[in-house]
Amino acid sequence: MNNFTTETYIAKREILTYADKLSTGQQRPLRKFIADMEYGLIASGSVLLSSIADALKEDIHKDNTIERLSENLKKVMPKEIRKNYINAIRSEIPKDPIILLDDSEVIKPKGKKFESLGYVRDGSSENGSWEKGYWIAEAVALSKDKHPISLHSTVFSQYEKDFKSVNTHTFRAINAACAAIDGIGTFVCDRGYDSNNIFNYFYDKNQYFITRLKENRKLFFKGKWYSAKTLCRARKGKFKTTLKFRSGEKECYVSFINVQITAGKRPLRLVLVYGLGETPMMLATNKPILGKDDVVEICRTYLCRWRIEEYFRFKKQHFDFENFRVRNLRSINNLNTLVTYAISFIGRVMGKGPGSKLKTTCHERARPLRKKVLFYYYQIAKGLACILANARSGIRDWYKPLRVRNPQLCLKLTC
Repeated sequence: MNNFTTETYIAKREILTYADKLSTGQQRPLRKFIADMEYGLIASGSVLLSSIADALKEDIHKDNTIERLSENLKKVMPKEIRKNYINAIRSEIPKDPIILLDDSEVIKPKGKKFESLGYVRDGSSENGSWEKGYWIAEAVALSKDKHPISLHSTVFSQYEKDFKSVNTHTFRAINAACAAIDGIGTFVCDRGYDSNNIFNYFYDKNQYFITRLKENRKLFFKGKWYSAKTLCRARKGKFKTTLKFRSGEKECYVSFINVQITAGKRPLRLVLVYGLGETPMMLATNKPILGKDDVVEICRTYLCRWRIEEYFRFKKQHFDFENFRVRNLRSINNLNTLVTYAISFIGRVMGKGPGSKLKTTCHERARPLRKKVLFYYYQIAKGLACILANARSGIRDWYKPLRVRNPQLCLKLTC
C-alpha cells in the first residue's frame, strides 16, 4: 500500500524549497505568489489560472484566487528572481555547455483581445500557413544528463510598440545565455540562423557555434566566392561513421574544409555530412578541428538540436501553453517565465540520482509504457501531477502566519 501522505509531503517540500530559492530576498507577498504559481503549474499541468486555483485548494472563493494570481502576473518581475534562478540551475550545467538556440510560435487563431497580437508561421501546419499569434525566442542548455534547461525565454510580437527586429530578440537570447554560463559555450542553430549578423555576433562574443547552412550561402574558398552547395557537390565524405538520426542509427560519411565567411572573411570550418538524407547536410562551425573525432563530435552535437524541439512540444502539450487566457503581454511573458521555471524543476528531479525517493516515486506513479525513453520530462511531470492529486489541501498551511502584536491596550507604569 502506498503511503500517499509521505509522497505528497516530499513533493510539496521539494517544490516549495525550489520556489523559496527563486524568490530569495523578495517580500512575502511575492514569495507566496511564486510558490503558488510553481506548485499550481506542476500540480495541474495547465497554464489556465482556473486549473491552478483548483490545485491550490484555498478556503476562499475560486474567483478571488484567480483575480489575485491575475493581478500579480501584471506586475513587473524583479530581475533578482532571474539571478536566483540561474544560481539554482548553474550546478546542473557542465563547464563547456551546449546551448540550443531556436524560436517557436504560439498560435491564437481566434484571439481578438490579446495585446499586440501579431502573425506567425504555424510550424505544425502542412503548408506553413500564417496565423495570429506570438513568437518565442528560446535558448536552452543541455544538462549533464543531456536534458534541456532554459536559459532565456521571451514572448514577443512584431506589433509591439518598441519592436525593432527578430534579430534583436535573438541577440538578447545570446546575451542572456552568455551571462548565465559565464564562459564559453557551443551554440547550436538551425538554418534560420544562417545570417552574417548572427555569425559576427558570435565572433564578437567569443563563443563557439554550429549552424546548419542554407544552400545559397556564399563561402570564400581559395581566393573565390562559392555557394555552399557547389563546394558540397565537389567533394565526397572522407570519414565513415555512425550517427543517431531520427531515433535510429545511420552510417554516413563526413568531411570538412577550411573556408571563410561574411564580408570580413572570418575563419570557418565547413562540415559536410553525406548519407543522412537525400541532400548532404552542411554545417558551419568555428570550433577547432584536428581530426576525425572532432568532425564526428561536431555532427553529433548538432544532432542534439532535436532536444529543443522536444522541449517546445512538451511545453505546449503537457502545460497546454497555447491555451493561456491572460491577455496582457507582460502577463503572458511572466506566465511563460514561471512555466519555464516549473519545467526546470522537472529537470532537477530528473537529474537526481537513482536513490532519490521523489524521482523513483514519479516513475512509479506515471506508469509509463516504456521504462527507457530519450525524453523523460513527460514521465516526471505526470508522476508529480499524480502525487499531488492526492493532496487534501494546498500549500497555505506551509506558510506560518506573521505574528500580530496584542491589540489590547497596555498600561506602562513608571516609577
